[in-house]
Amino acid sequence: MAEEMDQEEIRQKIFALLNESPFYRHLGMEVVEAGEGRALLRLPIRGELKNLYGILHGGVIAALLDSSCSIAVGTLLGPDEAAVTLDQRINYISNAKEGVLYGEGRALHRGRFTGVGQAEVRDENGNLVAAGMTTSFVIQRSTSQVREAKDPVDERLE
Repeated sequence: MAEEMDQEEIRQKIFALLNESPFYRHLGMEVVEAGEGRALLRLPIRGELKNLYGILHGGVIAALLDSSCSIAVGTLLGPDEAAVTLDQRINYISNAKEGVLYGEGRALHRGRFTGVGQAEVRDENGNLVAAGMTTSFVIQRSTSQVREAKDPVDERLE
């Protein structure tokens, strides 16, 4: 059935699927743009995402950076492939207390088994909050290497 849809329909369904993810909804994170090795995500800062010091928890920033990289690499995958993060490196540059953060990722490498993404997280004024990279493991869906893996994308695109 996915073969009958055009690329834009598939793209919109994937955006909706990601943005409906329980984790993305919990954080308030959303995919704004994605395609051709790039991704832009948005995350409004809310009180429940702050740490004891009243600043955004570093884990939330790491999640935004990871998702920005992963989606950028994911735009280069074929219809029978998926990817999971193997490694993440992050440099925290400054903190954030309020406003909106944007994660902008781009794919640096797309190999047979791995992909590498790089991203920056900035506040709404363009100030750099964090920068980093991820390495993703490319999974062939027909022979999934992930235990008990069921890909929700395949089911929900139909």
